[in-house]
Amino acid sequence: MTFARTLIGFLLEVYTKFIEHRGALLAGGIAFFIFFSLFPILLFTGVILAYVLENQAVRAQLMDYVFNNFPVFADLAGGTIEELINKRSSAGAIALIGFLWAGTNLFGGLAIGLNAVYEVAETRNLILQRLIAIVVYLMIAGLIILSFGATAIASVFRDEVLRMLFPDRIIAVTWTIFSLGLGAVFTILLFLVVYKMVPNVKVGLLSILPGTVAAGLCWELAKYGFAVYLSAFASQGYGLIYGSFATIVLLMFWLYISAVLLLLGAEINVAFKRRAAGGVKSFEPRKGSK
Repeated sequence: MTFARTLIGFLLEVYTKFIEHRGALLAGGIAFFIFFSLFPILLFTGVILAYVLENQAVRAQLMDYVFNNFPVFADLAGGTIEELINKRSSAGAIALIGFLWAGTNLFGGLAIGLNAVYEVAETRNLILQRLIAIVVYLMIAGLIILSFGATAIASVFRDEVLRMLFPDRIIAVTWTIFSLGLGAVFTILLFLVVYKMVPNVKVGLLSILPGTVAAGLCWELAKYGFAVYLSAFASQGYGLIYGSFATIVLLMFWLYISAVLLLLGAEINVAFKRRAAGGVKSFEPRKGSK
């Protein structure tokens, strides 16, 4: 009973702070910034990988990964990304820099939301914010590459070794579990990068681990739940109401859910830090950020 009471009290504290910080409103702003930054970032990534990845199967796997993690995105921008990849010779360095610079606008929205959770002001200048945004983007891109590398190695191991030792049914179940686990690990690492780099406070890895794991796992569950919702209910209903704008509305809805989970994860981290400090805990902006 004591544990249950403590857990309920903790969750109520997180929810109360989320409301106090106007988390629902902040999530809407973050979703807006994500929406307008997501396309340049993915276009930049697509063009870069077009120079690196000559294998059509690997490109197809990359596109599937993006579309699986961003529901309804395939209908909205899949053709544009594929066209840029196929016509990579016409995409010059200026276009690539433009995509990356526009994509870093996302940092501002994330910083506003996370700084509100930590109750600190933004003291970093615009140039520093852009540089941090590029570092964050490159770290996330590195995680994506590692994820694909792990998947490729595991695929070879499955085809060359496991198929000689185990029946296809066992391999299928094992591969499903591995894929789900790898996706969860990647998502948790992605949240870890955001919580560590974006807010204008210095935080340790252990102090942000609870919210990172909670937000990452909840995001994975929400992703599959939203996919079920799309296939069962949303497609026809939203189409009747919003017509040709239904895809955009659904994407914004998903981005809003993602932003809410991001802020709730940050609130969990702050609540843990507050309790560890024995009460009210104030945070100071990063040193040297002015």
